[in-house]
Order: sequence, then structure tokens, then C-alpha cells
Amino acid sequence: MAIQAPITPARAGERGRLRKPQPGPVTQAIRAMRQTEAASWQTHQDQDERRALAALRARIAAQFAADAALLEGAGA
Repeated sequence: MAIQAPITPARAGERGRLRKPQPGPVTQAIRAMRQTEAASWQTHQDQDERRALAALRARIAAQFAADAALLEGAGA
């Protein structure tokens, strides 16, 4: 009967294989940079969305004012 192990044994100086490879320092640094870039991009996107939303609110307010003036002129 064969013994089944979840990892293969080390042979001739080889390192035993893990189920999930461990990321090295370069991989960790790249992941950290990508997370920072994503957070920075999200901040810029949020600022752009706020500006666009403020502009939309201003256009809606101007349209309401124009409609109100039109209705007041028609009723007078």
C-alpha cells in the first residue's frame, strides 16, 4: 500500500513543494504598488465624479430656474 502525502517529499536537495507557492519579495512589492495605484486611481475617479455631479446639479438648478421663470411669465 502506497503512502499518499499532500506534498511531495524533497529529493536530492530539492525543496518540498507547497500547495500554494509563496510570493517572493519582488512579487510582494509589485502587488503593493498595484494596490497603491488602484487607490490613487480611485481617488482621482472620485474627484472627477464629484466635479461631474456638481456640474450636473448646477445644470439642473439652472433648468429649474428657467422653467420657474417661464411658468411665472405665462401666469402673469
